[in-house]
Amino acid sequence: MKLGDRYGDLFQMSYITRDLEAAMEHAKATLGIKEFHTTDAEVDLMSFGTMQTLTIRAAMANIGRHQFEIIQPVSGPIHVYTDEVDLSGHILNFHHIAIAVRGGQDKWLELLAEVRASGDDFAFLSPPEPTPEDKVCFCYVDTRERLGHYTEYLWIDESLKGMPAMPDLDA
Repeated sequence: MKLGDRYGDLFQMSYITRDLEAAMEHAKATLGIKEFHTTDAEVDLMSFGTMQTLTIRAAMANIGRHQFEIIQPVSGPIHVYTDEVDLSGHILNFHHIAIAVRGGQDKWLELLAEVRASGDDFAFLSPPEPTPEDKVCFCYVDTRERLGHYTEYLWIDESLKGMPAMPDLDA
């Protein structure tokens, strides 16, 4: 499979903000998005080859088989969110798309091999070395030079189906 073939499982548009509550209110008022699931997350990940702890606040709204995500970077390697983004210009700033990696963890490992073969860098990779116990794996791939934005890939074990972090892709 080629990375472009994966665009059929594109499920998310993600935006960065300086103020999560104001961004959610803006999305409600201007887009009519009524319900968000929010989370404060802290995750150990590899960012451009260095282990770091990322802290964010996030809001997700699942709309059919798609998701509207808003991220407020808090600490850690937040430069991945803030470089090239003028947070003072708009309350919502486009940042990345997310593509689901469907199937077992072997499909995630195939994706990692594809990204490595592409020559693109992993802006974020979590976990750096997946184990059979992992239930969620994600990476942000630095596709800015070719596409103008980051591309996230997300794999979630089938046992977690229905959680707010992932819309129902079969809806």
